[in-house]
Amino acid sequence: MGQYDTDSGTIESRDDFEETPKGQYKFYAEELKASEKMLSKWHKQADKIVDKFLGKNPKGQENGPAFKLNLFNSNVTTLASMLYGNTPKIDVNRTFADQDDDVARVAAETLRRMLNLDVQENGEEVDAVLQSALSDRLTVGLGCARVRYEIATQEDDNGQEQLQSEAAPVEYYHWQDVMWGWTRNWAELPWLAYRSYLTKDEVQERFGDDAAENVTLKQQKTIDLEDGSQDDPDQDSPWKKAEVWEVWDKTKRTVSWVSIGYDKVLDSKPDPLGLTNFFPSPPFMVANPTTTLFMPTPDFILAQDLYNEIDVLQARIAMLTKAVKAVGVYDSSSEEIKNLMNGTDNQLIPVENWAMFGEKNGLKGQIDWMPLADIVNALDKLRELRSDAIGLLQQVTGMSDVMRGELGSQYEGVGQSEMKAKFGSVRVQALQDRFAKFATDLFQIKAEIIAKHFDPQTIAKKSNMQASQDVDLLPQAIALIKDPNSMMHRVQIRPESVAMVDYAQLKNERTEYMNAISMFMQSATPLIEADPATKPFLLRLMQWGLAGFKGANQIEGVVDDAIEASEQATKQAEGKEEPNPEAQAAQMQMQFEQAKQQGEQAKIQAKAQADMQIRQQDYNLDLQLAREVHNMKMAEVAADMNRSLAETQAKHESDLIQEEASAQANMAQTQATMEGEIQKDVVETQLGIASDRSKSESKINEIRTNAMAKIEESKAKPAEGKKTDE
Repeated sequence: MGQYDTDSGTIESRDDFEETPKGQYKFYAEELKASEKMLSKWHKQADKIVDKFLGKNPKGQENGPAFKLNLFNSNVTTLASMLYGNTPKIDVNRTFADQDDDVARVAAETLRRMLNLDVQENGEEVDAVLQSALSDRLTVGLGCARVRYEIATQEDDNGQEQLQSEAAPVEYYHWQDVMWGWTRNWAELPWLAYRSYLTKDEVQERFGDDAAENVTLKQQKTIDLEDGSQDDPDQDSPWKKAEVWEVWDKTKRTVSWVSIGYDKVLDSKPDPLGLTNFFPSPPFMVANPTTTLFMPTPDFILAQDLYNEIDVLQARIAMLTKAVKAVGVYDSSSEEIKNLMNGTDNQLIPVENWAMFGEKNGLKGQIDWMPLADIVNALDKLRELRSDAIGLLQQVTGMSDVMRGELGSQYEGVGQSEMKAKFGSVRVQALQDRFAKFATDLFQIKAEIIAKHFDPQTIAKKSNMQASQDVDLLPQAIALIKDPNSMMHRVQIRPESVAMVDYAQLKNERTEYMNAISMFMQSATPLIEADPATKPFLLRLMQWGLAGFKGANQIEGVVDDAIEASEQATKQAEGKEEPNPEAQAAQMQMQFEQAKQQGEQAKIQAKAQADMQIRQQDYNLDLQLAREVHNMKMAEVAADMNRSLAETQAKHESDLIQEEASAQANMAQTQATMEGEIQKDVVETQLGIASDRSKSESKINEIRTNAMAKIEESKAKPAEGKKTDE
């Protein structure tokens, strides 16, 4: 054995490794370690990009911006919606649209039915594979999928293996679960490895007891970080499984299974599928590849500075937005000032020591507010900077071109909208084509596996071609499918559409075809009526044109039957009566003259029809002009009527106002007169009362005077009587 350095990962010659399970394990282990080291930088970037897409702060940056504007998620979601809208409908056509190549046509139809039936039965799986691969391409920069061949057999009573079922499912592989050898492009890829996680029981069933007892089992984690920790332990699998790498070695055209830590290859087989390009995967969807090294550079990396700047600006805007509120300071000796912010309305707040309050310049001297104007100006500037950064980001990512494809206003015409939509798709058209090619290559591998490994009975059964009108050609078509060299040159496979279905375009294509057929039949009918022998020729001419339309292989069999029936009818007519060459020549000349006359008549009719259309257009324009003039006059009459009605109504309202004012004046005068009479009566009554009161007071005074006199008189009488007694 030669010398090799496991620390530096250098390999001088493959011959230095023995062709034994242990020797081959050392070789593949060395290659896998070198590939892991090569891909480690991209894996670290991809982990952070996934966190960015989900709006998380990367590990070590938990205290990052609290408020982020996740434009990356928005851009990826928008592009994904544009690039993939439907599970693909597989279209299988002949490479060369030869109208007589019926075997290739039936073979193409057989494959088309098989592939579309598989997509229909496993639509969710196919949809998940394509969506996951596209999502990986738009986020971390690499999308991967593969095709696997599965067969199930069972022994019969005679000990012979009997076919039970066979399938070629498509599978998605996570970007962390693929590795490859050092190369500058896909064409030079030396080997490709897929990682699978198998339980101990699965290892034992697949590779034997020794492997099950000695392979390294470890917990399957969502993301392995560079320090050996995991992003979220609660999301990791509870199972301990073995990492098994399935290495497809293109140099030796072998497939080997390796588990790092187990000192020999678990299994090794020669090329199991025999595919033209060896690998069971189509070329990866790789973001921004270069010829320096076959390595993805995620789209986020090219614009990460702008994404981060937008997050910083958004965080500052959020902080200043929270600061925009009524906050200030006040003199603590004036406790009543704080009541100003208690939400009281129309209420006066008492102030003690008003003289001292005035000496301190009143309210302005007692309270000072935070300068909101400066904060608002800073917010406006930050928003302006954020808008500039978003504009630059849209230009870098191509989203600005996508936005140009939107409808600008309601007054834009259909032509303008279509032109803008086409221009808006320029930047994403290459990515859309790349995704469509990825899906195409994936189903081409599936079709090649069907051609190389499926049993003819399985092909006939799954295609359901026994019920078609081309059942007689089915054995030859299956033989063509089983001959990959001929099939690949004569049958072309492509997904018809993986983006949003353009039903308008589909309708236009079919309408255009039907119009062409209609015009052809109108021109051919006179010739067929004049000479039925020309019918097969004209039908073949129509079939030649039909072969160039998408989806025409579904009805070409009908045209074939019509041609065959026409040819048989022509042969029967020829057997009954042999044509006279001179009469036939004269008849052909007559037919030519008739066709010429019909052509002239058609030209005259076309010109008359064109003139009629022009006159009809002129009539329509005149009618439209007259209608507009009539509408204008009606509008003027309506305006005059509205004006007269407004004047009458205004005069009526003025008269009503005058009458109401006069009535109010009369009522006021009457009320004033009544109030004067009442006041007069009140005054007279008061005067009478005052006179009566004066008389009463005089009489009272007189009575009081008399009474006083009598009292004095009575006092004097007892004194005189006393003196007499004495």
